[in-house]
Amino acid sequence: LYGTPLSHFTRKIRILLAEFGVAFDFVRAPSILATASSSYGENPLLRVPVLVDGGATVIESDHIARYVVGKYDPADRFGVRSERAEDMNRLAVVNGIMNNEVVLILAKRGGLADLESVAYFRKLATAIDGGLAWLDGHTDPDEAAFDYGDIVTICMWQHVLHYEMVHGLDAYRRIAARVARFAERPSIASTAPAASLAEAAAAGWKPA
Repeated sequence: LYGTPLSHFTRKIRILLAEFGVAFDFVRAPSILATASSSYGENPLLRVPVLVDGGATVIESDHIARYVVGKYDPADRFGVRSERAEDMNRLAVVNGIMNNEVVLILAKRGGLADLESVAYFRKLATAIDGGLAWLDGHTDPDEAAFDYGDIVTICMWQHVLHYEMVHGLDAYRRIAARVARFAERPSIASTAPAASLAEAAAAGWKPA
């Protein structure tokens, strides 16, 4: 599995593989700004994650999730392949938030200090706020079942908290409560940002 320690898209797959008890080699890219396709498992789009499984290469996190479920969890206990409108909308909103955040992070790392002065970046930030508000309104903190929607939400939420790119997160109490409910689940705790960085450092990984 090609990814980076803090990639929330990669983390989705790491959590699923942990839940299924599947061992894998984690190939950590040196930087999300690297321009060699070899850093991304030969993904021409220069993005992670990429899964190389024998002779098969699968790109894009949700495609990989469906591939992994088909191979290791045909019953789809977490609803990765759900076609319910509410599940698909939730996934679309969380992915949109995560995509927008990545663009803002890359812009900042690329040297754009004043993102708020650019209309396009203001739109992305506004969409993040709107997405979080929508998600908070569609989250039931007390729902018992743990599913793929929870996995992607947790990855997004803890990534946003780690990078501190989004303000006013205290307003989204339902999301926070839902994430806190599963924070100590082994697959979640072992892949959290701090744990992932510590694991990467122990393996000798250093960001470029």
